[in-house]
Amino acid sequence: MQKLMQLRTYIDTAYQWLWHKPLKNMGLLERSGAHLGQIMWVTARDLVLGRYNLQAMSLVYTTLLSLVPVLAIVFALLKAFGVHEKAEGLMLEFLAPLGEQGQKITEQTLGFVEQVNVGVLSSVGLAFLIYTLISTMQKVEGAFNDIWRVQTGRSISKRLTEFLSIGLLGPLAIFMVLGVLATALGSDALGGMSDYPLVQDISNQATRLVPYMVMIGMFSAMYLVVPNTKVSVGAALIGGTVAGLLWVASGWTFANFVVTSARYAAIYSAFASLIFFIIWMYVAWLIVLTGCSVAYYFQNRQHLSPKSGVVTLTLLQMEQTALHLLVLLQSAFRQGGNALTFKQLTNRLRIPEEILTDILAPLYAGKYVMEGAGAKRTLLPARTAELMPLKQVVHLIRAHVGKDSLSISKAVPYEPIEELYQEIDQANESLFGDKTIADLLETEEK
Repeated sequence: MQKLMQLRTYIDTAYQWLWHKPLKNMGLLERSGAHLGQIMWVTARDLVLGRYNLQAMSLVYTTLLSLVPVLAIVFALLKAFGVHEKAEGLMLEFLAPLGEQGQKITEQTLGFVEQVNVGVLSSVGLAFLIYTLISTMQKVEGAFNDIWRVQTGRSISKRLTEFLSIGLLGPLAIFMVLGVLATALGSDALGGMSDYPLVQDISNQATRLVPYMVMIGMFSAMYLVVPNTKVSVGAALIGGTVAGLLWVASGWTFANFVVTSARYAAIYSAFASLIFFIIWMYVAWLIVLTGCSVAYYFQNRQHLSPKSGVVTLTLLQMEQTALHLLVLLQSAFRQGGNALTFKQLTNRLRIPEEILTDILAPLYAGKYVMEGAGAKRTLLPARTAELMPLKQVVHLIRAHVGKDSLSISKAVPYEPIEELYQEIDQANESLFGDKTIADLLETEEK
């Protein structure tokens, strides 16, 4: 009991330091430690609350259904470049925590893959294989978008081009890199230097690190490309590194404490390999989703909150931010037709990009804003400031925030309270009057 009380005291002390000590009063090293602690706190909280469990289970089911068709397409492509044999080694590396059972699963899976001859498939069969690959990546994108609080997915054309490039060209690029590294390490120039103990030791350590670096690179590339939002390279690398380290740690743990247990093999008998494979797939997807969460929280670390992960806005704050956003866009446009990037807007408004996206949804629908042309995502006003009535903007935001709420008619309101709030709404309407964004701009210019 005393140890439990001490642990609670330590947790409370860490909580106070992480969330209540002002970051501006900290030095660079202490601030970095605080940010790291906050990211670990909210990520661990999400895991404990089971936020990623259902997503991981869904991805395991999808992976099991699509494993053979997807590998058939990838192997056919790799075969054309003569690097398909290395794919078996990578799959063995992935299933290494399963020990001997991992080798059996690899042999059986590759046996199924070899029977799926892509070259003799009809157009319908080939279309089905491609559809399976795209639907699998769509599931992954949906899970990543949920972590990044992105409400919309990619268009069909974008999904086709980007997912096919990731699913087909990604493995090819990895094996080409591994081939180049193997050639470089086996070259005559390095071969002559391998007699030196130091060079030999460095070469051995580099060879051991290559699989882990490739794994981190794969995770980072996924976190950078798959979410339908702008992910910084730094956030993707941090998430990829965390996922890579968790992968190594969990693989070692799985191999030593689960697979080597004779008790499990005795219980599941002939199904042991399949059960262990499903469990490892679940752990693997949980690691992937955790790394994605770390990338999200790292990119939004200035807005972290102990309760909800990243801060949320009240209805009043949403209304004020929407009006401020329109003022910024109109002001920039009046200064020479300039568009503002999402990054500029999030910095000026001091909100995460996900909250900005949420505010923009009703403004897009109401034809108040539109995206500019160019590679970077920019915003422009879709109409003049004089045609942006303040009360209409407020009504749009309120309707958007309350779109999933219970209808007031079904809530059985208390009549005196309802009448009071009707009076408050009427007072607000009269205060807004016929004012527009142009009136706010004139006040700002004065």
